[in-house]
Amino acid sequence: MTAAAAQRSTKAAPARKNAERVPWIDWMVLPTVGVLAVVIGYPVIYTLVLSTTKYNMLDMVPPRYIGGGNYEHLISDPIFWTSLRNTVVYTFGSVIVSSLLGLALALLTESLTGWRFRSVRALLLTPWAVPFVVVAFLFRYMYLQNGGVINAVLLDVGLIDKPVLWLNNSALALPAIMAANIWAMMPFFFLLLSAALAAIPNEVIESARIDKAGTWSMVFHIKLPFLKSALFISSLLMIISNFNDFAKIWAMTQGGPGYSTTTLVIYVYWLAFENFDFGYASAIGVVWLVLLLVFALVYLRAIRMNP
Repeated sequence: MTAAAAQRSTKAAPARKNAERVPWIDWMVLPTVGVLAVVIGYPVIYTLVLSTTKYNMLDMVPPRYIGGGNYEHLISDPIFWTSLRNTVVYTFGSVIVSSLLGLALALLTESLTGWRFRSVRALLLTPWAVPFVVVAFLFRYMYLQNGGVINAVLLDVGLIDKPVLWLNNSALALPAIMAANIWAMMPFFFLLLSAALAAIPNEVIESARIDKAGTWSMVFHIKLPFLKSALFISSLLMIISNFNDFAKIWAMTQGGPGYSTTTLVIYVYWLAFENFDFGYASAIGVVWLVLLLVFALVYLRAIRMNP
């Protein structure tokens, strides 16, 4: 062994020794862990326990253990499957359409500069500043059968011959709510994708222009690959957010007519706080939590792969 190798070996030995002494937990994080255990851990564990019991507060009897009875009932419950289908349609439909609109607006306004870009951006970001409950009531009044601006415009241009019951028709209610959600969510994608477009190196754009790349070639082969990570991560964030969306749906239809706009969060609220069936509501809440954990794991993996 040479002298240099012996010296490196001597320095590496204390480093390995220090690494072995690193504690498996940093005591400084214990207060945070304690708060999370109380705020998140306890409700989750209590919900798991309640999901294995038959417990309705209106029965005036304590919870009774029934094992997987609530989960067996859930499999044969048509309202649960309707709620799950509505949740999937509402979540993915809203995210796909709003992300495409945000991407299109970001590309269309990319060449604007100075006060024109600032004015257009402020105008496009306005829906993002409106509270969700206000958005819900705004569209609810626009959808009114008599006096609603949407029916008035469609009647004036001759597209319909009588007012449409947008929120009272089981086939139209969910798309009508999704339109309000897309209007409110589109600025998020526009803002994030505009920032991602601005981060594309000028050298790449100039090289493509020198090679005489056309507009569509520039979009599909140069810009979209740079936007892929931002688009994917923002879509996952909005999927998780829309999965829990309660305010807009409740303010516009309260899950009706029938169960045509009932999502999982609306169904759980209805079971737990109107029927007081906490046992069955907890079982649906556990399934809902598992689905959200899957999305969260995909999100964390995406961040790790696209730092």
